[in-house]
Amino acid sequence: MQEFFDATNQEFIQWLNFQWNIEFECVRRDIDIQGSPERTLSRVVLQDKDGTLFLFEKFSKNKFQIRQNVAKAIEHLNDNGLKSALLYQKSNYGEFLPFFKDACFQLSFFLDSTGIKRPDYLSSSKIGKNFALFLICLSRASANIETKVFFKPFSIKKYIYKLFSEMKIYDNMVYQKYLPFLAFLEKEFMDVHDKLPVSFCHGDLHPLNVIWHHDQIRAVIDWEFAGIKPDIYDAANLVGCAGIENPDGLGMPMVITFLKKIRQNNLFSETGWRFFPEYLLALRFAWLSEWVKKKDRQMIEMEEAYMGILVNNMDIIRQGWGIKK
Repeated sequence: MQEFFDATNQEFIQWLNFQWNIEFECVRRDIDIQGSPERTLSRVVLQDKDGTLFLFEKFSKNKFQIRQNVAKAIEHLNDNGLKSALLYQKSNYGEFLPFFKDACFQLSFFLDSTGIKRPDYLSSSKIGKNFALFLICLSRASANIETKVFFKPFSIKKYIYKLFSEMKIYDNMVYQKYLPFLAFLEKEFMDVHDKLPVSFCHGDLHPLNVIWHHDQIRAVIDWEFAGIKPDIYDAANLVGCAGIENPDGLGMPMVITFLKKIRQNNLFSETGWRFFPEYLLALRFAWLSEWVKKKDRQMIEMEEAYMGILVNNMDIIRQGWGIKK
């Protein structure tokens, strides 16, 4: 995005100032930005003349509807008290994503993060508790969100079968390696999947998508995959990410405290809780899809090893989490 802030590009800077009443001062190239850069065309931290910092993101026009839905959803969450869902700033015309030429842009306040140490965070009960409190607040704040924003329901079952049909054609070796894990899910989980209760979910909840102040959550970012999904989705993604950091992490304080707090507040249905370990396994196929697209053989092999650990130790994992089959 640097080309837009060339000293000679006064047209764009004037447009920026007019859209959000920002008196642009400079681009802060010295500041690291948390989150996934590949979800934008580009992004920078801006500083205005008062010293206020903003995150400014550029998207292609075909991302407009997705980003618009996300912005509306986050607005709804904020209106219902979830301030850790970082709000996007509307332009003077009331737009979340005004266009400049062939791209749209989004603005939010920039928050810095202390970060957390990986995989040491797995030993922190406080982090587990704070993740649980976030999901409890998200559940409350997202009530009636479907009246404001439409999200197509997500099915990991359909996602997995589509992935396997593609791998069979384009990467048969990976297809063959992962067939045993599909067979495991087909024993019972796939038949139950469509009966799992759904709710609004963040869609990519894990420690790197959080702005931290030590062990406290300041904000949760990267909501691009938000939508209507099984109510266990966010928890399964978070715990799954903990396990691939260190399989022992599935029994460590962060995960145990997180799941205990979730259960105490009845955030899951009984069906969801019963099939939580299987859903965690199923959700790893979304990560596998990323590794296949990137042709990342190291991560493909690591994912295979991780799924093997999950399948071979499923009874032990259930016992450790207090889940009765």
